[in-house]
Amino acid sequence: WLHFAALLSGLGAAEAAEAAAAQRLVLPLTEVTHGGEALLGRRLKLDSHPNALGNYDNVQYHVQIEIGADCDQPRQQFKVVPDTGSSDLWIPAVNCTHCKSRTQKFDITKSCKAEQIGNRITFRYGDGTVANGGSFYDTVRVGDLEVEGQLLIQVDRMESDTHMKSDGILGLAHHYASDRSLRGETFVSTLFREHPHLPAQFSFYLTGRGSNDAKSQLVFGDPDLASHSKETRFRYGKGQYMSTTDLWLTSVWSVGWSDTGVEVTFPDRGTLGAPALIDSGSSLLVIEPGVYDRLISELRWRFTNCHSLPEQQILSCDCPPANDLSRIPQLVINVIDEQDKQFSLCMSPDEFILESVDPITGRTSCVPSIQRGSASQPVPLIFGMTFMRAFYTTFDFKHGRIGFARSNLSPLPGLAQCSADTQPLLRRSIWVLSLLVAVASVCFACYVFFVPGYPPAKSRPSVQVSPPGA
Repeated sequence: WLHFAALLSGLGAAEAAEAAAAQRLVLPLTEVTHGGEALLGRRLKLDSHPNALGNYDNVQYHVQIEIGADCDQPRQQFKVVPDTGSSDLWIPAVNCTHCKSRTQKFDITKSCKAEQIGNRITFRYGDGTVANGGSFYDTVRVGDLEVEGQLLIQVDRMESDTHMKSDGILGLAHHYASDRSLRGETFVSTLFREHPHLPAQFSFYLTGRGSNDAKSQLVFGDPDLASHSKETRFRYGKGQYMSTTDLWLTSVWSVGWSDTGVEVTFPDRGTLGAPALIDSGSSLLVIEPGVYDRLISELRWRFTNCHSLPEQQILSCDCPPANDLSRIPQLVINVIDEQDKQFSLCMSPDEFILESVDPITGRTSCVPSIQRGSASQPVPLIFGMTFMRAFYTTFDFKHGRIGFARSNLSPLPGLAQCSADTQPLLRRSIWVLSLLVAVASVCFACYVFFVPGYPPAKSRPSVQVSPPGA
């Protein structure tokens, strides 16, 4: 720059200023987020592909997809559940039995790119849904992203009634755990293989009813923390469980209630913690029976007129006067990261207590969105949509991990702290004092062992004095 200024010394002030401005390259600096990390540098454009999600009564979300190519027939459109808890992409066939009458049906004769494989595939879901159908390849578009040669299943038989409000399911598991040669690749595997420029991750921003203009989104590529979160980066849980399964799992050290002393840990799992499935296809938090019973007993006495609903395996109680939930503790979930350290994810009562209105009496009940699971469920903890509404959640396909950031719609602040300890400051003070006492004891022992003692005093000869005249 000094050399450039010297060259301008012979010019007039106005000409010099104009020439300098013409040669100056301005790089705007701004704080941006890329892959969940805050960076300072050149302005980066996020490679982000958001897709709007429809919301059915806070119990099911759906995204619109298109199947087929632009040939002589229009693409066929379907509303499907984006499900991180399963692998298959399926839609009902035009000849499906027991499929709901109002769902869209797929007609393979109207798709010019469809290629039937003929393999029959059966899959089962936790709500009792059992489906069976034939596999085929076709082109699939989600928003502005398109993949070719994607394996799908056209279901022609449902073996039980389903509670689904959508047409089908878009499984978002990262790979197939078995039958890989039979089933091909999952949708996300195909997507990131055919679009290598796309950051290999996707994220969910879920909103509830009455969220004004905030719309739920499924975002492929770079997550949009600035628009969806109160925090500037994600906190990632340990991903070791994901190396041996197709499920999106993170590691949880404990679950409990804030300031109550009620905390359930999993010491037999060591530093791996308990596997927790982050499941966009489940409505509630589904907890194995032993853990559920210990947690729900702490909530039961804080409400009145509580009773269990056997079919749904949930608790229903009378709401407090004026719906005051101040006596209800926060739910504390302690997650283990890759450095074997813990960080807490806190959920306020407003986030996990649902209000249910009886359509006949108009009476309002408070329902903790925690469901008693079964001993046979694949993992002890399943965190569904209720959890994901509290946290903007990213699924990192490339690194095999899940990240969490406080949703901008959460009533709690970013990086909120919570603990199950009844008196955390007292316990920490006692721990520090115990540590100091232990250190002092070690120092004293070292002093006694290493510092040489004084030599024993030499004995003096005894002098016997005889009395005079003796």
